[in-house]
Amino acid sequence: MKYILFLSIFFNATIAFSGDTLKLRKSIPIKSNYFTTDPIGNIYVVKLNNMLIKYNYLGDSLNQFNERRNGKMTQIDATNPLRILVYYSDYSQIILLDNMLSLKASFKLNNSNLLNALCVSNSSDGGIWVYGQNANLEKINEKLESKFSLSMMNMLDPIPSPNSITEQDRNLFVVDSIHGIYRFDQLGLLKNSYPFQTKEIQFFSPYLVYYKKPYLISYNTESFIEKKILLPQPEDIIKVRMEKNYIYILRSQQLDIYYFE
Repeated sequence: MKYILFLSIFFNATIAFSGDTLKLRKSIPIKSNYFTTDPIGNIYVVKLNNMLIKYNYLGDSLNQFNERRNGKMTQIDATNPLRILVYYSDYSQIILLDNMLSLKASFKLNNSNLLNALCVSNSSDGGIWVYGQNANLEKINEKLESKFSLSMMNMLDPIPSPNSITEQDRNLFVVDSIHGIYRFDQLGLLKNSYPFQTKEIQFFSPYLVYYKKPYLISYNTESFIEKKILLPQPEDIIKVRMEKNYIYILRSQQLDIYYFE
């Protein structure tokens, strides 16, 4: 509740301001095309050499994970800081890491329905969501046993080809940068769709937060009110995320940590 109040104050306060309202806390020199965060504010950055580095919310380096045999890390889900999910799409490989980035489990999606999956995501019940190339949304356990399956073929038109999926606050979001965002409950019932074109979202009920150059946008799914923050130096932004009182911006040569003042 405290965080939701902050989000409301933050976006309302910045509606009349530009990126000047954001103050740079730290800039980490690093070359990367991908990062994510967890609800505590820890940061997970994949370097161009495929090394995963974990930082705390202030940008202090904590741990590293380096495994190159599985190919390129394409997705990381850190919504559960004790169970970091890493997906290597080239080899349909999933690994699970603990909060120290030590290996907990490793398995391949060798089932024909799961092979070459487009996206994966943690589930709050200990399962893993998988969106396959056949437009099948499936939840599996660590033994690769199917616990839930839903075909999008006869449900949605056009059929999503998502850039990411994420389960947050008992909702599963399928995010397609062309066709928009689809929101399902945990039983696979389509609750809402949103026409926003983005590759990734965060959900802090009722706020849907996403980046669309040059803004960080908050959309209230109950009041339908949209607020925008103009981000500083948007020309080289690769990705943006928000946790607690901080905004993390990945650029071509660095990761910038901002706070609101």
